[in-house]
Amino acid sequence: MTIKEVSTPQEIREFVRFPKRLYKDCPYFVPALEKGEMKIMTQHPALAFCDAKYWLAFRDGQVVGRIGGVINRKCNELKGQRRVRFGWFDVIDDLEVARALLNKVEEWGKAQGMDTISGPSRFSNMEKQAMLVDGFEAMPSICADYNFPYYPKLVEQLGFEKEVDYIQYKVPVNEVPERIKKLSAMMAEKYHVHLRYFKNKKELKDSGMEFFQALNQSYANIYNFIPLTDEEIKWAVDENFQVANVQLSSMLEDEHGKLVGFAFCLPSLSEAYRKANGSLFPFGWIHILRALKHNRYVDMFLTGVLPEYHNSGIHAIYHQQLHEAFLNNGYKFAFSSQQLEYNTAARIWPKYGAELMARRRCYKKDLGDGQ
Repeated sequence: MTIKEVSTPQEIREFVRFPKRLYKDCPYFVPALEKGEMKIMTQHPALAFCDAKYWLAFRDGQVVGRIGGVINRKCNELKGQRRVRFGWFDVIDDLEVARALLNKVEEWGKAQGMDTISGPSRFSNMEKQAMLVDGFEAMPSICADYNFPYYPKLVEQLGFEKEVDYIQYKVPVNEVPERIKKLSAMMAEKYHVHLRYFKNKKELKDSGMEFFQALNQSYANIYNFIPLTDEEIKWAVDENFQVANVQLSSMLEDEHGKLVGFAFCLPSLSEAYRKANGSLFPFGWIHILRALKHNRYVDMFLTGVLPEYHNSGIHAIYHQQLHEAFLNNGYKFAFSSQQLEYNTAARIWPKYGAELMARRRCYKKDLGDGQ
């Protein structure tokens, strides 16, 4: 077995394509769009303050694993940490291959003075992070990774311990509960907040900077989160709002027009991505376009309120609006975003009759004092 650092465009392409071969017989795996993944690896605006390296493991000339390492120097400075992250972790069921790949990230991190390795995570919370530990018979949304059940066993055998868990719910789209309608009206009157409506996608996109600035405040104390730069916000708006549906996006503003709450949802693209098999062309875009127009499932990607409204209940206002939009569009189930298990906002989903769909875990391991 050999471990090779990825450097050329051909090696990056091989790095991106490996999961498709590993999971070719798995009915739950959702392949990422290859060009998008390559763009993230090489052009993400977070690379202005992140160092990143990527490795492939080979045995008998065949790729048997991959891994990426990230040192987010901005996050380390803000949080007083010396951490290296591992991500893009995919491997055959072989402890020695997993050990060799993780050792590469650990050695690199220690050489840079890091004292802890954590993951899976990438540059920021706006990307895929955490490892599936429960819910292996469910297809994930396009913003989450799938992994085989042996993954957590491998990393735990190598000394990694749980740091935090994320949970995700599958919510049936039934009639809007009366208590939600009453709570929505009560919160609107109490806090003088109301929905901001958009006529078209351009109006929504023009509010993108304000949307993510509010997200910066709302997510300030979330695990691994650091405020997005203007460049990262522009990237996020371009990547996400291009396919936005104004009916599935919601913003709350106060009586002065200040944005205080937000929600961004999309029809589920998981099955469409599976059919596209990593490429928009020649026919992948057709599957995605169909999924945007006709779907039974919807993903609730980003939701939140400003810190001063945490635990206020005003989220019921956009919950009602979105719920009605889901009904009007014929959706049968909605999938919540990944939420930290101790996040009180996740308590609302069982009130809708939701079932726990998946649990994902971020691990950590002590590296000593670094170099």
